[in-house]
Amino acid sequence: MGEVFAGRYELIDIIGEGGMGSVWQVHDRKQDRTLAAKVLRQSDAGALLRFMREQSTRIHHPNVVTPIGWAGEDDRVLFTMPLVDGGAVSDLVRDHRTLPPRYVAELLRQLLRALDAVHDAGVIHRDVKPANLLLAATGAGRPHLMLTDFGIAVPTDSPRMTTTSVVLGTRGYLAPEQLAGADPAPGFDLYAAGIVAFQLLTAHRPDEIRRSRDQVPPRPDGIPDLLWRVVTDLADPDPHGRPPSAGAAADAMETPDLAWVEQREIVVPARIASTPVPDAVTHRPHRHAHDVTRTQRAPEAAPHRPAPQPRSSTGRKVGLVLVPVVATAALLGIWLPSTSDKGNLTPGEAAVGGTCQWQDAGTFENNASGSETLQCVSDGDTYTWQKP
Repeated sequence: MGEVFAGRYELIDIIGEGGMGSVWQVHDRKQDRTLAAKVLRQSDAGALLRFMREQSTRIHHPNVVTPIGWAGEDDRVLFTMPLVDGGAVSDLVRDHRTLPPRYVAELLRQLLRALDAVHDAGVIHRDVKPANLLLAATGAGRPHLMLTDFGIAVPTDSPRMTTTSVVLGTRGYLAPEQLAGADPAPGFDLYAAGIVAFQLLTAHRPDEIRRSRDQVPPRPDGIPDLLWRVVTDLADPDPHGRPPSAGAAADAMETPDLAWVEQREIVVPARIASTPVPDAVTHRPHRHAHDVTRTQRAPEAAPHRPAPQPRSSTGRKVGLVLVPVVATAALLGIWLPSTSDKGNLTPGEAAVGGTCQWQDAGTFENNASGSETLQCVSDGDTYTWQKP
């Protein structure tokens, strides 16, 4: 029998693992359904929990996957999400190196529509890359891309701090202004989308900072001019050279030359086993989520810490670049309330010296009278509202 997390979620099979946690296929005993679940340490879960509470319920789009619930147990937090069975775009990159131009155009259109919905909700993803673009198992049919992993997403109106900290994201996909410490903006995600498209078209792995619009990979034969121009615009190092929005870039690609056509060259197979019958799960070896936590660098980025000891795995890589930017919240682990199906925690009224929760660390809130804005500040294991 697999480990049962918080008395509800039975851990069935591990899907992926990394330095910040692991992703599992789980059986939700309460609702008798199979889901995907990310298991993190509490110290790494604060940003994602705040995203759930403040933003995730505002984003509804067929090309976006956000957490739908969470549970806490000991020093770990489990976030549940719909199970997507076709792997990720990174799997296609590994299997094929490059993809046909029309296939890339379809993936890019769907990614841009997803980003348009995210940006309309006032959120910047900040970690757009192939590993965070999931795929439904559509075989040789039209692909269905879903943007996921909002672990370092931020609202566009989040207050800016002034201390030295880290840039979160993955090296190679970070916009130059992001590296320079600019305030979060949709252009961060547009740039990353362009870099992803370059990678899918040319097999060029991004590993350096682009300084010039003309600094592009060699263009393979057969790529339509319009597609190359849109991708080049998206990946322009100058944010003013990028499209005005993700939606505008997607609209520019709605032409017959880039329309989807039936094909047989690329197949998206089911990479996750079909949903098991609960009775069959009881014979699986007992595996603990904490046994695979922090075993390898993860796809999401994290503040700098000593690298964990690697273990054999196909886990994804994480990029990290140190620069002076906004300060990250202090996320120290204390007991987390047991479960939430909707992630809609409501913080108490803020008052100077009043208690706040660890998942609110670094956030701002008006006091009861609305006369001043207070910040949740940590002091060891104690969290209180203080004047900034």
